[in-house]
Amino acid sequence: MCLPIQDAVRTSVLSSKWRYNWVNLPQLIFDDNLCKMSGRYQWPTQEKLVMIISQVLLLHRGPIHKFTLSISELESCYEIDQFILFVSKNGVREFTLQISKGVVHKLPSSFFSCLQLTHLDLWNCVFRPLSTFQGFSKLTSLVLGQVIISSFMLASLISSSPLLEQLTIESSVTFYYLEIVAPNLKVLRTRALFKSVHCLKTPHLAILSITLKVPTIGEETSNMIKVFDSLPVENLHIDNHYVKSLATDGIPERLPTTLNRLQILKLADICFADLKVVTCVLLLICSSPNLQEVEITLRGYDRPNSEMDLVLEFLMLEGYSDFSLKQLRKVEIQYVSGMNTELEFIKLVLAKSPKLENMVIMPDLRKVSNRGLEITKKVIQFRRASPNAEIMYDDTYADPIAASYYW
Repeated sequence: MCLPIQDAVRTSVLSSKWRYNWVNLPQLIFDDNLCKMSGRYQWPTQEKLVMIISQVLLLHRGPIHKFTLSISELESCYEIDQFILFVSKNGVREFTLQISKGVVHKLPSSFFSCLQLTHLDLWNCVFRPLSTFQGFSKLTSLVLGQVIISSFMLASLISSSPLLEQLTIESSVTFYYLEIVAPNLKVLRTRALFKSVHCLKTPHLAILSITLKVPTIGEETSNMIKVFDSLPVENLHIDNHYVKSLATDGIPERLPTTLNRLQILKLADICFADLKVVTCVLLLICSSPNLQEVEITLRGYDRPNSEMDLVLEFLMLEGYSDFSLKQLRKVEIQYVSGMNTELEFIKLVLAKSPKLENMVIMPDLRKVSNRGLEITKKVIQFRRASPNAEIMYDDTYADPIAASYYW
């Protein structure tokens, strides 16, 4: 049974039987909805929040399979350790702790005794267990957001979780190295930097998302490229900085390996005024012979750029090359501003995709006039290698009332 705590407590007045049953709820979720308990949409004080949670736990009986503490206004405090101690003695399986304000929270020793954990979601915490800690052997999902943890401990935590299927790491601090030994890992998402990549043994990895947020330099760059080696990725999400890192030491002619299993490629914050970026985008696409879907989110460039003509020339030359996107079926390009380089890329994809089914173009309404009418006039004239290719011009994401147009 799953019911918001405030509703469970209120419902207890309707039935004497329910009055005692609610204290057996196996799922306790303390989030921002807690402020509704008073009937007014205002934040209780820190003391009030702690008191409410303490009272609920004091009255609770039976196992707690899921415990979530994610309140925007709750800061690190001693009482949180008491809450963790309580749930650690009640068989918790799914645990979420998100500290949004103040200092990071150092996890108490009682937390590391929660050996039944299957799902763990931590934000702004310090992860420093005793040397006797053997990991969470039943863990299947792990999220570490701005968690202070050493590279060694991260590697140890992952390797001691043989059932792990989903892993998310977000950090503004650079790790010394990345080592992942996870035989059952299927999804890996990172928003962090690693100075080196020691080992990636993930034979079943299908979805990989890498966001660097800042440019890489030196050893960081060369090692981020190694992520491609021996990974059976089917769904790849990367950002502008990662794409650009592929060309830090010069634009490579090919990737370290062909991405034979890749079917879906999503690229974020891509600038079509940067020759290195555009070259590497095409390199990724051409190195994926079984690619079926491509989604690109563009980033505009307002200043004059001397590379624009070079990018345009490069794309035109590619148009005369013999490469073919033989399996590509769906393409979506967001925030199109109408730059010649953007249009030339669209023209190239249409001309090289014999099995293309549909292409969705979403304009950047901040930069186009007449909702991008000039873009539509140009695109509909481009040659299409696929007789079944349908081009959809979609501005409804910016204006729900506006219509979509098909050609």
